[in-house]
Amino acid sequence: MKNITKVRLLKLDKVSMAFLVEIYFKKILKMHILIADDDKEDFEILQKAAVLAGQGLTISYAANWMELWRMLLKKLPDILFLDLNMPVKNGFECLETIRAELRFDSLPIAVYSTSHTKGDINNAYRLGANYYIIKQNSLQNTTNMLKRLMVIDKQQLIAVPAREEFVIV
Repeated sequence: MKNITKVRLLKLDKVSMAFLVEIYFKKILKMHILIADDDKEDFEILQKAAVLAGQGLTISYAANWMELWRMLLKKLPDILFLDLNMPVKNGFECLETIRAELRFDSLPIAVYSTSHTKGDINNAYRLGANYYIIKQNSLQNTTNMLKRLMVIDKQQLIAVPAREEFVIV
């Protein structure tokens, strides 16, 4: 009778272990992205791409600096996508203001722009962006970019990569 109980416990342990592993990986792959962009279409494209990329992605939207600031004060996302061309404060001004606050040191910020000029990229790097993501020209490319982003761990996202790895196309 004692041996039967041990076997049952081992079976339960394997089932429990499989369940725990599944939960663990789902938790790792969950990511909340906050996009600050005055063009709501870019948000909608990201939302569609998030659905295609699989479970675990949540996308929130701020249309301008004031909305962005309010949202950041409530809860930090896992990563902030920051457009450069916005009303009230442009992306560089937002980046500079956010990086001036110590409480946001652990917030990964990716400039998310159609611009691929060296000046904009260099300015974003200098002001403390963690990545520079050039907006994709298709839903599939946006989905692929999100999939690549999801597998980067939090510590890697926070670190500023080498200059040659800063731009994600």
